Amino acid sequence: MSIKPKTGPCIDCGDNERKYITAGRCIIAPNFHYQKHRASISAERKKNRNKEKTLRTVAKGGITLGRWFNDQISMMPRECENCGDYLSPYNVIGQRAYIAHIVPKRHIESVMVHPLNRMFLCVDCHTNYDNWLNKDIVKMSCWPIAVSRFDKFKHLIERDEYKHLRECFKELM
Repeated sequence: MSIKPKTGPCIDCGDNERKYITAGRCIIAPNFHYQKHRASISAERKKNRNKEKTLRTVAKGGITLGRWFNDQISMMPRECENCGDYLSPYNVIGQRAYIAHIVPKRHIESVMVHPLNRMFLCVDCHTNYDNWLNKDIVKMSCWPIAVSRFDKFKHLIERDEYKHLRECFKELM
């Protein structure tokens, strides 16, 4: 037994010609109205999610993430706070890559744009900091810097965000 596609007039074509349809819209060439309709709904949802995230960020920290990054770039030192490698102020594309969030911005929005929730790391050190295990992170040269800065904003982290903290930071709470 095979499933037969539904046929009928497309609500977007404006004619009474019978076509293969889904949710009242044609699903075949040349118009593909159903696919276009779903794509526009998906784009609208994505736009709304981004707008909501921006509004939350502005409400919690008073500034957007983009503005926060620009502020941090203006204070960036010449050396990595972990290994001492040179951080080029002329690397326009990579400047944001030199700024590592001490606690992740993705899950801990309450301190996403806090001015101390950052370290200036070269790309390699930033990648290691984000991806290494807790036992390796605490051995990094920049770990005391991270702890010092974390102590100054940890009281601002909301209780429901604690579960997203790394174990090495949970121990400091």
